[in-house]
Amino acid sequence: MKYRLHTRWYSAALLIASIGGYATRLLAQSSAPSQIIIGASMGSATPSAISSVRSMRMAVEEINAAGGIKGIPLVLKVEYGKTTDTASMDSTVRHLIQTGAVMIISGSGSANTLRAAQITIPRGILLMTASSSSPRISSIQDKSLVWRTIPSDTFQANAAAKLLRQKGHTTVGIIAIDNAYGTALAEAFSIAFRKASGKVVASVSYPELASYEKFNMKSRLDTLYAQKPSAVYLITYNDDGAKIVNESRSYFTQNYKPFFLGCDGNYNNDFLLSSDADLIEGMEGLAYVHPMNYANYTTFFTKFKEYGSKSTETSDDLANVSLANLLDVETTNSYAATSYDAVYVFALAALQANNLTPSEIARHIPRVSSPAKDAVVINVGEFAKAIQAIKNGKPINYEGASGPLEFDAQGDVRHGNYIIWRITKGKFTEAGTISFP
Repeated sequence: MKYRLHTRWYSAALLIASIGGYATRLLAQSSAPSQIIIGASMGSATPSAISSVRSMRMAVEEINAAGGIKGIPLVLKVEYGKTTDTASMDSTVRHLIQTGAVMIISGSGSANTLRAAQITIPRGILLMTASSSSPRISSIQDKSLVWRTIPSDTFQANAAAKLLRQKGHTTVGIIAIDNAYGTALAEAFSIAFRKASGKVVASVSYPELASYEKFNMKSRLDTLYAQKPSAVYLITYNDDGAKIVNESRSYFTQNYKPFFLGCDGNYNNDFLLSSDADLIEGMEGLAYVHPMNYANYTTFFTKFKEYGSKSTETSDDLANVSLANLLDVETTNSYAATSYDAVYVFALAALQANNLTPSEIARHIPRVSSPAKDAVVINVGEFAKAIQAIKNGKPINYEGASGPLEFDAQGDVRHGNYIIWRITKGKFTEAGTISFP
């Protein structure tokens, strides 16, 4: 899902000017900066925010403990904006650039990532997202400055269509939030489901709002259920998704209750606790996840859980997190692993480039996961090993917390896995996985 990472070591003007050569081989010069700033633009009350920020801080601390980038420490600066307020989110990006960020990690949804790109690309700033999955991001004319550690929703759409057809559903109704994430996923799913000989009998959308408490869904639900689809695909987030589920009750009878299929936007505790338990019992959905029995994720999760017990959240973090996810931040795969990987990918690319020009760092990102036979495998927490390998002139192959990371020409990961989650007795359980492509 494309939901929702720089002390100033040189001014924003100089940072832009660095594209012309100012920062060439900067790390080898006496004028090297005292710190390297990564900025994180996060949406307030976004279910994934607390785990994403926590994992980014953990990655930064690990890298700095290993010596940083050529002895220069990383600094993570986090700014929160209102997810549905474009001016607020744009302001976080601009302010992070002004404070000297070399890279910004966008963690506030696909629409905000697309807008952030309009700000960062002209300024020559690297932009990465660990959660924005809209296919539209792949088509940005980005000068190779936009990357993501989470796959395009083209893959999620195909996996969702495959799952429904395997379950025997031939008709589906789609209800999607009207933003870059929702409409693009709905379009991709419709194409995939029809190709699989299924029929989309209804496809409705609703606006993205700060609150849905007073929003009337009735006309949209009337259309959604008019032809009684055997399955309903919810492309929603938490409170909006819960409202749709709960208000669907009046359309169900003893003889009719469709199968609910959810998306990664529903895979969070806020959705779980806000929905009527009997209506979502047995509901399934998809979310990007690490490979099954994957040692690097196990290592990451152990470290992440231990790190979380240290209470690293700032007062700003606590003011911008939902209570449900603060109470049990690790229960779902909430972009923690992909956020951790975003920091590591940046740091490894900068280390290889020996250069802090964003375009040079970007040029080295594909080399972080070299397919060369003699490449040194870098696992979770092994930044010191990477430093030594690069010092020895060896290629490296970073095996991330979220899975092996190989990037295509659009800056997207090439392959991965989706978990099939199922709600059982009020809890998320794992029902299986689907690999892609």
